[in-house]
Amino acid sequence: MYAIRNKKTKKRVCGTDYRCDPRKQRTSFDRALTYEHIESAEIDFMVRGCGKDYKIVPVKLEVIADV
Repeated sequence: MYAIRNKKTKKRVCGTDYRCDPRKQRTSFDRALTYEHIESAEIDFMVRGCGKDYKIVPVKLEVIADV
């Protein structure tokens, strides 16, 4: 799985504010948009207008508790 992360703050992208120009990324340590394939992450990276401050990183999804 993959996520988009800010290089400086290490926070992951959890949304995008499309009302601003340029688009503003919403970031969080606790939440993240995840992608199963690198190709999907690369397309969304461009659609969201992520700049040079962001990169696509591999992430591991772990189950903490079954409810």
